[in-house]
Amino acid sequence: MNNSKFTSEVLRQDPSLLRNSYPTSGKWDMPIIKKSEVDITGVKLIRADHIRRKDNRAVADKTVHFFVEDNKLDRYYDNPENYRLRLAQYAHVLTPDYSLYIDMPLSIQIYNTFRSRYCGADWQDYGLSVIPTVSWSTSESYDFCFDGIELGSVVAVSTVGGLRNNKLSKEEFKKLFLEGYWEMKRRINPRQVLCYGTAFCEMGEEVISVPYFETIRRGK
Repeated sequence: MNNSKFTSEVLRQDPSLLRNSYPTSGKWDMPIIKKSEVDITGVKLIRADHIRRKDNRAVADKTVHFFVEDNKLDRYYDNPENYRLRLAQYAHVLTPDYSLYIDMPLSIQIYNTFRSRYCGADWQDYGLSVIPTVSWSTSESYDFCFDGIELGSVVAVSTVGGLRNNKLSKEEFKKLFLEGYWEMKRRINPRQVLCYGTAFCEMGEEVISVPYFETIRRGK
């Protein structure tokens, strides 16, 4: 037997390699996160890097967010199954917020969007209450960054870190953010929007804003 050929056949059937376990949408095959009938009014957030394997604190009403540095996110995509039980202790889970920088190649932006959707689809399949995090860069990203999210879903966005990471002025960031936000509303028509950070007044009444400093205090 040709061992190398056998190994290749086994690997091609491994879902962790192919990442083809869930239904997809769009030409880039983004895993679909199904719409959940959740209410995020009064939401309380906790950072993903603050959660514990067995959390004895009063956490059942908290929602886990992944608005953290990218180097802290790889573990969730590499082994999403390792975090199912840990995340199941909390009310809801956002999907990882992999960066979409304006000077990042589109191929990497597509991959980062896929990774976020895949984690959400995996955790939702396990029974967790998942809220998709939506990110975008320029209008070129609209071709993929809203895929995998059903119409009328509750979603999360962030206004934190955009100025520093994208090297934009405050006015440039606001313009770019709102253009993407309005495109998101047109394509997804979210029922509620969780905004991590200060929301812009132009974003609409469906936005529930959780200030950055408040999430840090609550997470401790």
